[in-house]
Amino acid sequence: MKKLFFPLLTLVCMGTIISCKKELVQNEVPGASSETVSSDDKSTAASNTHFGALVDARSSDDRITVIKKLGAEYARVAVFLKEFKGKSGMMDKCAKNGIKVLLNLNYAQVRNKKPNPFPKDMVTYKKLLQSVLSKYKPEVAVIENEPTTGIFHSGPIEDYITMLAVAVDVCHANGVKVADGAIHVGYVQDIMNGGRLSGKTLDVQKLITAYKTLDLDYVNIHTAGDGNSYPSGVLEKVADYVRGATGKPVMSNEFSVHSSSTSLIKSMINGFKAGNYVYAIVRSGNSSSGAEPLHKGTNLLPNGVAFRDDIQ
Repeated sequence: MKKLFFPLLTLVCMGTIISCKKELVQNEVPGASSETVSSDDKSTAASNTHFGALVDARSSDDRITVIKKLGAEYARVAVFLKEFKGKSGMMDKCAKNGIKVLLNLNYAQVRNKKPNPFPKDMVTYKKLLQSVLSKYKPEVAVIENEPTTGIFHSGPIEDYITMLAVAVDVCHANGVKVADGAIHVGYVQDIMNGGRLSGKTLDVQKLITAYKTLDLDYVNIHTAGDGNSYPSGVLEKVADYVRGATGKPVMSNEFSVHSSSTSLIKSMINGFKAGNYVYAIVRSGNSSSGAEPLHKGTNLLPNGVAFRDDIQ
């Protein structure tokens, strides 16, 4: 069954736009049910999943307002190491409003649609990372955004693994938990389905192998849903596979919806709960990928109301 790859121009949290690639999951993992989850279906599994939001809005005040209306305790924020001048307005706003942060620590912004190579100077990288963590202590530091997405990053995946190992040491030395920049559900399904691997799927396999020995606190998984519901059992089976392969808990600092269906958002929330993801951050905003917002202005849309009600 088809998988969707989509382009994206920029990254958001600090006013830019972030998105997942290969996120629409329409193929099934072995043994997964082909049934979908109805809008009335409620997860009965005990869940400790913490939900949050990545909100596209004109100002940080508007982002805070929408996050609060969504009932989210967590926000996804981004800091670009090469541009950090000792202060992040959004980090300060979150602290003032009692919102906990999953902080993307990205080496550099994508400019002129040119992906950034992973840095090789680890002495400089370590200093840049330390300068942020000396000022801010997020609940989780997420190292880069989607290292296997070609519009964001270039260079061999081994360079990312080297950088991630350094970041883990720096984060832990500062008392901050750390996660990778995300692997995508579709690629993990390809690995689970077996066969010869190539391209980005092979890179994801290399990451999963590395994560088994790296001292990560979480493995980060990105996805998106389409239609009226997310395929039943996929989020749970992918989480089980990744936990088994790496020995690490799983989280998601980005999932998005590509329809305005309230039953879609409910089925995805139930999947994250049943899959025992420690964190699940919804993206609310329009993009060329087809992602739909959960808000308009600072008011919740019906799918935003569904999110608010179902994460309780």
